[in-house]
Amino acid sequence: MATAEISDLKVPDGEMSTFSYKPDGGGKHPAVIVIQEIFGVNSHIKDVANRFAKQGYFATAPDLFHRSGKHLIVEYANAQEGMGMRSQISDDGLEADLNAVVAYLKSQPDVDEDNIGIIGFCFGGRVAFFAATKVPGIAASAVYYGGGIIPREGSPVGSPNLLDDAGNISGPVIAFFGDQDQAIPVEQVKEIEGTLKQLGKDAQVTLYEGVGHGFFCDERGSYDEASSKDAWSQTVSFFAKNLKG
Repeated sequence: MATAEISDLKVPDGEMSTFSYKPDGGGKHPAVIVIQEIFGVNSHIKDVANRFAKQGYFATAPDLFHRSGKHLIVEYANAQEGMGMRSQISDDGLEADLNAVVAYLKSQPDVDEDNIGIIGFCFGGRVAFFAATKVPGIAASAVYYGGGIIPREGSPVGSPNLLDDAGNISGPVIAFFGDQDQAIPVEQVKEIEGTLKQLGKDAQVTLYEGVGHGFFCDERGSYDEASSKDAWSQTVSFFAKNLKG
């Protein structure tokens, strides 16, 4: 049974809550940062964090929409509302938020500060990849259909290509995409995989056939049970191997 609590962290843009789930048992535990979709830290994201806690991780889900309000949740049918909130987050602000979460985890007596991982979905998938390139203290990163790693068609002029900083990645990366994802073309997935391999990074990319965006979220119509279960199994093994607290 995991213990849940909310902590408010000071960040340059104000105050950010993070929703934490602590595993039972004493001693120090590895940690996983769970990053939201554009729908906020909703019941699905909290469930994912709780699942990690049951696996023995100290899991925490930061409220990255704090610039728009506190603990905001967007309905799945209102993706444009979520995109509007996402637009309020600069990469500099995002980096500051993530550094604050890492510092929070390292301050916890029951966290093994050398074994902190991150996982993210959709918008959060990009955040997880971004963290791997920018944030010290991230030991392993799991990316689920992260859109915008490579700027998509129609992105604002000057949108960064995160692959430009992929050489900074020091920890292993695992990533999952669907070949029917209208927001992330297969060509981009292959470019992400190829760049990481060319740079000699420890990276594993899975592309599921016949699967679209959001396949892991069992609260959405896009949910695909087979790929979701396979991705979760791979993710559990990935963190067990690379976060050895």
